[in-house]
Amino acid sequence: MNAYFITVCVKYAEPLLGNIRNGICGLSEIGSDVALRLQNIPELNRDVLLDELIVMPNHFHLILVIQKHDGSYIGNRFQKPLAGSVSTMINAAKGATTKWCNNNNFYFDWQDKFHDHAIRNEEEYWAIKNYIFNNPRNWKDDCFYM
Repeated sequence: MNAYFITVCVKYAEPLLGNIRNGICGLSEIGSDVALRLQNIPELNRDVLLDELIVMPNHFHLILVIQKHDGSYIGNRFQKPLAGSVSTMINAAKGATTKWCNNNNFYFDWQDKFHDHAIRNEEEYWAIKNYIFNNPRNWKDDCFYM
């Protein structure tokens, strides 16, 4: 499986994407734009599946799976297929939201870099998927909580 766990933070960890109430993240206008851009990644990249996504108040997590046109996976867990493509997709989504914010007079900026991790096996995949799913419920214990 060529799956990647990605985390992107708002600059200075400012909670501009939404807020958590009762274990649910309500999105701001900016957070809604971020979610829309990320959900569109597979439409813009036919070899990519958006497997999991959560937009939190000051960051987002997602799992992207890179596959062949016929739906099978490319390569094996030791390869890094399509070098740079994950960065290209994430930076395009970040750039589109920044442009939208600038056009709509919102102060907003992303942290310069992002964290990506190649998921190595099924056990790791399910642990990350569970972490993403439960992130809003565990917000007060999250390293990004402010």
